[in-house]
Amino acid sequence: MKMSSFLAAMGVGMVAGAATMLMIPKHSEAYRMANDAASAIKQEAGKMLDSIRLN
Repeated sequence: MKMSSFLAAMGVGMVAGAATMLMIPKHSEAYRMANDAASAIKQEAGKMLDSIRLN
């Protein structure tokens, strides 16, 4: 699989996931769990970028 087709498939998957999350009520447990997971991922990604910049 070419890198461009992989990135396109990943982008479509991300858009589909985001659209699904928009349909979930914000007060539901599923939304809170997904939001917590996204926050943790963003936090870890930030830590990785910081460690790369320091090196």
